Amino acid sequence: MSCLALRLLILTITRTSEVRLASFKEIEGDVWHIPASTTKASQQRRVPLCSEAQSIITIAQETGTKNHIFTLLTSNPLSDAAVSQLMIRKKLPYGLHGFRATSRTCVEEQTDMPFEVKEAALGHKVDKGVIAAYQRSGRMEKRRELHTLCWGMLLVSYSP
Repeated sequence: MSCLALRLLILTITRTSEVRLASFKEIEGDVWHIPASTTKASQQRRVPLCSEAQSIITIAQETGTKNHIFTLLTSNPLSDAAVSQLMIRKKLPYGLHGFRATSRTCVEEQTDMPFEVKEAALGHKVDKGVIAAYQRSGRMEKRRELHTLCWGMLLVSYSP
């Protein structure tokens, strides 16, 4: 389960807590609706799911519980350390947050997407004041494009 969770984390560029506490009810088709209770900014957000991410969730359904996608044998969600321990066992010389940083660098270097799209893909709040009042799209279609262009490359380069 830790390996599947890590793969989803890489593909979606989400935070560890968002992945390990994810539930099947948060998934609607090719969109993951992350509740505010598990996000760093305490605001609900939507994450586009590529076909590989959807496949990971389907595989996890075979062993997950109805409450969480990634569970331990006890049916509890993965612990904080589960994915980190996987990386230690595999002797990977980098940390989990490094995937987010690498992804951001990749989209900066490999795309001409606007700053707001790149930051929104990481779940960072970029719109403030009047702009935030009028900008309500979440930039989903452009974020899907980023996932397709760059973030799949990370998964190809890392395969536990």
